[in-house]
Amino acid sequence: MKTPRIIQSRSWWVYLWGLLPILMAVALLGAWSGYIQFRHPTEDRVTPLKLQVTEQRRQIELLEARRSRLREQVAALQRASQIDQEAIRRVREALRESRSGYLEMEKELNLLRGIVEAGVKSEGLYIQGFRLDRSDPPASYRYRFTVTQALKNAGTAVGWITLSLEGEQGGEARELTLKELTGEKDDKLKMRFRHYQDVDGLIELPEGFSPQQVVVEINPTNNRLPKVNERFDWQVAE
Repeated sequence: MKTPRIIQSRSWWVYLWGLLPILMAVALLGAWSGYIQFRHPTEDRVTPLKLQVTEQRRQIELLEARRSRLREQVAALQRASQIDQEAIRRVREALRESRSGYLEMEKELNLLRGIVEAGVKSEGLYIQGFRLDRSDPPASYRYRFTVTQALKNAGTAVGWITLSLEGEQGGEARELTLKELTGEKDDKLKMRFRHYQDVDGLIELPEGFSPQQVVVEINPTNNRLPKVNERFDWQVAE
């Protein structure tokens, strides 16, 4: 009775040993399939990634296009700003020129009015607004005056202006020429104008010289205009 049971038990183990290779093969096949899927995703897994990359590229292209448009707008605004600044500069320049012309005309009018108010009865040249101001260094002074002409048919006044300074030095009378007072090569100033000419310059007194009067002489080359010689007391404006 015991022998048949032993034979039946051995046949069961033999059957299990026969199935073992098949089970191992199935397990290896499953593992290999998982490995392949891990290393090489299927098309179903790749497709969403491709779509995401495509969308990101599209967004980048949109951003690049927008940046390009913004650059063009900035460049256009810069050009417009430059044009506006140039227009503003021209307007300001025109206003300065207009104001300068207005002031020039006003000055000329005042000079002519001054001639009329001074009771000028004859035609000729006149010296107006003589002034002395202190300068730097202390022994230096700036002189200013305007030469005008009163003519019915005013032409161009051409000639020379000389300036000298009378005073005392070392107890003796002395007259200094413009050349001695300025150190320039010429002792006269060129005159050429139609209505008026402003004259100004810097003189320096020698040490020990006491000024008393400034002598201004105008020598026109036009015979119609007489010479002018005027003296002004040495009075420095405060």
